[in-house]
Amino acid sequence: MQEQINAVLIHPSDNVAVAIREIQPGEAILGLKQKISARQNIPRNHKVALVEISIGAKIIKYGETIGIAIQGIEPGDWVHTHNLKAEEI
Repeated sequence: MQEQINAVLIHPSDNVAVAIREIQPGEAILGLKQKISARQNIPRNHKVALVEISIGAKIIKYGETIGIAIQGIEPGDWVHTHNLKAEEI
């Protein structure tokens, strides 16, 4: 049985992908070029980090900045309000 894609990259410059179903800790993120495993539960329609994102670095989705990391984020981490804030204008 072939494993099903569970995440999508919306724009080539994004540093997060979007889970298209719930992804369990340790599960491979499928549908991407790089090999990453989820480090936490990633809820459906939520973001998962594709690369290491340092504190203060931009979170990129849709090819645009959607927030700033407020803590270090590792590949496979769930990216949400607990580790990002809105970018100040």
